[in-house]
Amino acid sequence: MKSQRQLQIGENIKRLMSEIFLRDDILSVPGSLITVLEADVSPDAKNVKIFIDIFGNESAHEKITQALNNAAPHFRYELAKKVKLRIVPEIIFALDKTQRKAVELEALIDKEAKQYKPKYKPGRK
Repeated sequence: MKSQRQLQIGENIKRLMSEIFLRDDILSVPGSLITVLEADVSPDAKNVKIFIDIFGNESAHEKITQALNNAAPHFRYELAKKVKLRIVPEIIFALDKTQRKAVELEALIDKEAKQYKPKYKPGRK
C-alpha cells in the first residue's frame, strides 16, 4: 500500500510531467497523442515510473516509449527545476495497456453474449 507521501509526490510529478510535455510540445507525436496517466513513486522516492497512454499509430507505440526513456535525463532535469525534493527521482516511462485490454475484454464478452441463446424466456409459458 502506498504511503500518503508517495501518493502526494506521484500526483505532483504527474502534474509537472504533463506541464513539461505540453510546454515542449511532446503530447502530439505525428500520428499519435500521448497522455500521462499516473506516476508511481518508489517507497524511497528515488525512482518514478510514469505510465503513459498513446492514442493512434499503434505500430509506433514501442518506439515512442523507447524515445521517451532515452530522453529521461532531459525530463529529470526539467522536473528538478520545479519539484521540491532532496533527490529528484530517476524516471522510467511505461506504456499502460489497461484501457486497451479492457476494450478487448468487453468486445469478447459482447461476442459471447450474442452467441448465447437462453432456453427459458421470461414471461412466456
